[in-house]
Amino acid sequence: MTEQRQVEYWDEVCEDIEKSIKNNDPATAFSIIRRLRGGSKRVENIPVQDKNGKFLVNSRDTLKRWGEFFCETLNVCTLIDQNLIDQIQILTLSTTEEHRQNAQPSIEEVRKAINRMKSRKAPGSDEVTVDILKAGGEP
Repeated sequence: MTEQRQVEYWDEVCEDIEKSIKNNDPATAFSIIRRLRGGSKRVENIPVQDKNGKFLVNSRDTLKRWGEFFCETLNVCTLIDQNLIDQIQILTLSTTEEHRQNAQPSIEEVRKAINRMKSRKAPGSDEVTVDILKAGGEP
């Protein structure tokens, strides 16, 4: 009886996740998944090898090795040929394209842009959320 109820429970949970996704509500789907997964588990002692393949056990040595790794990975010498850079053509806009880009957007363009924005996101620097813009009526 218990096993059957467990199977039913997992089927219900999966159905809830699928319904949320079909209803275009990924936030609910991911909150269910996060709840099922439980708290995040930090892995603090990831095995790290030195350049010779020997595992490091001391945290100081591990930190030093990570520093070496990123230094080798990110500090790469590159040769830049200035002649190639000088040959790059700077593109200019046509007059009509420049006028189009500098023109004020139409009300319809603003409506379409607001409707395409994702709901439930953090507000911008003006503290106005997308949900408020969508519920606000005419811009």
